[in-house]
Amino acid sequence: MLKEKEDWIKQKQLLLRAHMPKTKDDTALYLGKSYPIEIRPNQKNIIELEDKLYLGSPNKKYLHKYLESWYKQQARKLIVERVHHYAKISGSKYKTISLMSATTRWGSCSSDKNLNFNWKLIMAPIEVLDYVVAHELAHLTEMNHSRDFWENVRKMFPLYRQYRTWLKRHGHTLTVTTS
Repeated sequence: MLKEKEDWIKQKQLLLRAHMPKTKDDTALYLGKSYPIEIRPNQKNIIELEDKLYLGSPNKKYLHKYLESWYKQQARKLIVERVHHYAKISGSKYKTISLMSATTRWGSCSSDKNLNFNWKLIMAPIEVLDYVVAHELAHLTEMNHSRDFWENVRKMFPLYRQYRTWLKRHGHTLTVTTS
């Protein structure tokens, strides 16, 4: 009887799996979207992002390390691009752009005009990253949070309040959690 119903059973198992909730360990956040993680050992790169985040190594032991390294590479490219974009809009001049792994800060700007950004911003929607970039660039002219500072942020990124709120509410979710 099982052999007779084998196709039906397999079809029902697939349907059940498709409707089962995924745990956080099965997904990776990238630019505000959650991607399922899947092992694909024969691919060229360790990590490839398409419809899923494909891991090119069957060794899940190092998944956290692979992901963090990949996130940092992606963050560097995108943050540099966004800083250039918003610096051009604002006419701001800065010295360096660095990535950091702070637990409580998303960005900082030194009095020497050095900009620092948390690489975990790559997990947030692009608008959140843009808000942090605009925020730090505004510190190049106003090293405080005065009315003039917030006006500078608004000129660069008018929807800053919305994404500032998003970061306050959801920033704690921007973590690499793998088993």
